[in-house]
Amino acid sequence: MLTFDEAAHVYYWQGKRVPNVTRVLKPLVDYSRIPPEVLERARQEGNAIHKLVELYMKQDLDEATLPEWLLPRLDALKRFIEETGFILHGSEQKVYHQTHGYAGTLDLSGMLPRLHGDAAILDVKRSLYAGPVIGLQLAAYLEADNDRRRREKQSKVKRRYALQLKPNGRYALTEYKDEGDFTVFAGLLNAYKFCERHENTLVWKEAA
Repeated sequence: MLTFDEAAHVYYWQGKRVPNVTRVLKPLVDYSRIPPEVLERARQEGNAIHKLVELYMKQDLDEATLPEWLLPRLDALKRFIEETGFILHGSEQKVYHQTHGYAGTLDLSGMLPRLHGDAAILDVKRSLYAGPVIGLQLAAYLEADNDRRRREKQSKVKRRYALQLKPNGRYALTEYKDEGDFTVFAGLLNAYKFCERHENTLVWKEAA
């Protein structure tokens, strides 16, 4: 059974702490040139945008209470749904890969019938600053979700996207197709676990 400590942002599988996707990937993204106050503002805005999407998808969003800066992000979300015909299958799903032993939270999954007939997973983004690392992140989520689908004898999902909600009321939908992305993530995950086993001498360093 997968559980999540939201305050500490820690996942547990059957009571044992397990690596999470974003923690494994942190060394690949360099924030050292960004002032701390800018990073903190970006973090807070990112959290607010994710909550906006979660509540809207649950039909539990009070739009009248939104701060002014979030309104264009909501417009972008509505535009995305209208233009792609997005059909929600799941929101804020906790996923765990039983073979590789890692966890994460899948923002959205569903169909995009005005683009194609395939199911897809989507990660909501404030920006695409992380570049190709987003592809690794999505590959990890996709493989974990498909691990569950295999056990439940459901169809495999193949498509993965980053959904950026922009401050001008528009959106960017970026598909990641590199078939080697999960191989790269798996290598990083093995290195992370190696450092955990030798924590007295090795540290999984995060980018500054």
